[in-house]
Amino acid sequence: MTAPRSRPARRRRPSPKIRPEQIAAGLTVLAIFITGVVLAGVIGAILVGVLATAAGVLLALRWRALDHRIRLFRAFVVLAAVAVALSLPYR
Repeated sequence: MTAPRSRPARRRRPSPKIRPEQIAAGLTVLAIFITGVVLAGVIGAILVGVLATAAGVLLALRWRALDHRIRLFRAFVVLAAVAVALSLPYR
């Protein structure tokens, strides 16, 4: 009789470290988005539209390196930002 095969141990990826620059960038984007929504009108639409465009460009540049689930989520976020930007001039 042969000994049962042991399964190779699953390696866990180390959790990513969040740097202060990343927190500052996220808070800046959030502040610009909130300012755009509060201002509304054309100025708000431009602010949110610029954020959506920048996020779309970054997504396009990293598309192949991302997992399909992350792609889907980020594409949804970009489309939601575009929808918000398009609705702001009418508010």
